[in-house]
Amino acid sequence: MENLEGKMITAQSGTQYFLSSIAGQGAQGIVYATSDENYVVKLYAHESEIKDKKKLKKLEWLMKISTPDQFIKPLDIFQTPYIGYAMKKVKNHISLNKLLVPKRDMSFSAWYNNETGGLYRRLYIGYKIAMQFANLHKMSLAYCDISGNNIMVNADKKIASVCMIDIDNIYIAGDADVNVLGTSRYMAPEILTCQFNPDIFTDSYSLAVILFELLRAGHPYIGDLVDDGTPEQMTEAYKGFYPYVDDEATDINRSSQMLPADVVFTTELKKLFAKTFVDGKENRLERTRAHEFALALLKAANLLIKCNSCGNWHYASPNAERKYICPWCDAEYEKPMRLAFYDKYLVKPSVTKNPQKDVHICDYVLKFSQKNIITRNYVSNAYTTSTDENEQYCCVRFGKDGSFYIVNESGNDLFVQTDGSQQFEPVKSGIPKRLQKESVILFTNPAKLNYEMLSSDLKGMTYRYAKVR
Repeated sequence: MENLEGKMITAQSGTQYFLSSIAGQGAQGIVYATSDENYVVKLYAHESEIKDKKKLKKLEWLMKISTPDQFIKPLDIFQTPYIGYAMKKVKNHISLNKLLVPKRDMSFSAWYNNETGGLYRRLYIGYKIAMQFANLHKMSLAYCDISGNNIMVNADKKIASVCMIDIDNIYIAGDADVNVLGTSRYMAPEILTCQFNPDIFTDSYSLAVILFELLRAGHPYIGDLVDDGTPEQMTEAYKGFYPYVDDEATDINRSSQMLPADVVFTTELKKLFAKTFVDGKENRLERTRAHEFALALLKAANLLIKCNSCGNWHYASPNAERKYICPWCDAEYEKPMRLAFYDKYLVKPSVTKNPQKDVHICDYVLKFSQKNIITRNYVSNAYTTSTDENEQYCCVRFGKDGSFYIVNESGNDLFVQTDGSQQFEPVKSGIPKRLQKESVILFTNPAKLNYEMLSSDLKGMTYRYAKVR
């Protein structure tokens, strides 16, 4: 393909772009930096008149459709003599590959925890990626080429923003006219064996591989058996010819090179990955959906704590001896406090004498030396955004006396029951209340929990509360 560095080209809108340098090059074409630092230009390699027209038609369609907010859409189209588009330049972001492939010039722990933000940031980045693809799939659109090359993350390890580039890969799910080369490491087995076209189910597989690598720094089918084998075995592994590294039915392909599942997966995440890489290897319908991964990753982030000795994030869970040990430095610490969230269904006595049991929703481990913002998804404020789903319930602060205090910053109804009292006391703005084991937090006014307030056609009411464990 002709190198157009130093040339000016004109888009359909009449806007001119000066191509200052090559920013990237691949099988599809070349990406150029422009003299305007806010934009880049992607130009396709010429194939045939028919194929070029299809590319142009595809770009026109992409400019018309709605996509999730973190997908970088074409802003301007080039029609002749070049086929391509201009898009907004993603600033201060790097390829997700930087978080997938360990650096060789530093220890694994330093790279995983210090260089890239550790497990907490990785779980939240995974959540944001999964949510973007969940929203895309709701529109019956498939990305078709999910890989570390096409996902960008903030270069600042304290920020968890993500965005998707090269969205010209997007197709209507099930479209037979798909021409995506893809990356074999992330492509579903049925794509590599030419049995199916890319669709939402192949997206689900590719997303699972990305999330697996993000957390464990290894591929789900590349265990020691394959890692020590031939290049042909590697290709066969991508096609699903070898068992999942954590397959319960066989241990022939276990891995000693990646992080153990117990260190970075919750029980729920283990099940979701197994659904994709064991049950879903051949049965596409069994694969974990993007929204399922998103919720599980959020719930996992709620269970983390930061080690006071090494500063690394890890799950606050006991070992076989019921001791709490940091997996990174082996430091022992006391069992941390956590909030266990429940939904209670309050049923009228006239309806049933056997009330329904309270439903456990999830847990949130209280973090030391930081402000714990409790929201609808219970994620701490380190990476939350100001969307409605993150409406604040309350705030829990770690005091200088070593105790946790609940604070009402939102002005919502907030009541707490402590010291074995049967009474709920209101948590007023600016007046913190100390929490202790077995304290109960109510996110509604107890006066409203009255059967007499229900209309005659309602059998009961549901409300949420949290108990300190």
